Amino acid sequence: MKRMKLHVRMLAALTIAGCSLAPIASLKAQQVTPPQAVAASPAVAAMQKAAQDGKYLFIYFWKQEDRQTESMQTVFQQTTKEMAEVADAIRVQITDPDNAALVKQFGVDRAPMPLALAVAPNGAVTRGLPVSFEAQQLRDAIVSPGTAATLKAMQDRKLVLLCVQPAADATAFPGALELTRDQRFAASTQIVNIDPTEASEHSFLKSLGVEPSASDGTMVVLTPPGQAVATFAKHASKEQIVEKLTALSSACCPDGQCGPGVQCAPGQQCCPGGNCAPAQK
Repeated sequence: MKRMKLHVRMLAALTIAGCSLAPIASLKAQQVTPPQAVAASPAVAAMQKAAQDGKYLFIYFWKQEDRQTESMQTVFQQTTKEMAEVADAIRVQITDPDNAALVKQFGVDRAPMPLALAVAPNGAVTRGLPVSFEAQQLRDAIVSPGTAATLKAMQDRKLVLLCVQPAADATAFPGALELTRDQRFAASTQIVNIDPTEASEHSFLKSLGVEPSASDGTMVVLTPPGQAVATFAKHASKEQIVEKLTALSSACCPDGQCGPGVQCAPGQQCCPGGNCAPAQK
C-alpha cells in the first residue's frame, strides 16, 4: 500500500464501508480534473454516458494478463453484471496509449494492479479496491446520494456544511447559506443537504453521530479527507460558524495538511489531524 499514491480524483482514498468516510492513508489528495478536460476515448465516453443515465461506472484497471488479473476480472464481471440496472462497467488497460488520459485523470499509473474503481453519477469515486476484492465490496460502493455528494466535495478539497433537515423545511441553516455566499469562503465551502427521512441516508448519518429521527435540524462540518470537526444547530449564524471554525484552526502550522482557505502563521503547531477551518481574511 505504500506505493499506492493515487490522486484524489481516484479517491479510493475515501473507502466507504458502511458509509464511513475513512481515507486510505497512502492516497494523495489533489484537485479533481473534470471529465470534460480529458481527451475523448471509449472509456471517457462510457463515463459520460453513465453520468447522463444517472448510473455508476465501475472501472477495472489492469496492466497485464496474469492469474490475479483474470481472477479479479471474473469477480468484477459477474458482480457488475448483477448491478446492470444501476451501473455500467468497463475494462481499462493502463498501458494502452488510448487510455492515457483516463489513467492520468485518476492517477493510477503506479497503483497496484488490478484495481477496481466505482464512480458515482456526480463524478465522486466511492470506492477503490486494489489487487484483491470480493463481490460484496463492489456492491458496497453504491452509496446514498448524500454520501456521494459529500465525497465529491471532499475530493474537490472543499469544506462541507452537511445540513440535515427534512426537505420541506426551507428556513433552516441561514448561517451556512451566508457563509457560502461570502466571497472569502465561497470557493472553499459547499452545502450538502440531506433529508433524514430518506432511509438510504440513515447509515451515513449514524456514522457521523447524527440521529436520523431527531426533529431539530443539525449541521455537521467536515474537512478533507472526511473528518467531522464541528456540529451546529440549524439557526446558527455565519458569525458563530466562522468563530468556532477559526478557533479550531488556531493551532495550525504552515506545513500542516489544512482545509481550504486556511492561512497559518509562522511558528504555529499543526491542528489536530491537520484539519483546519477557513481563516478570516
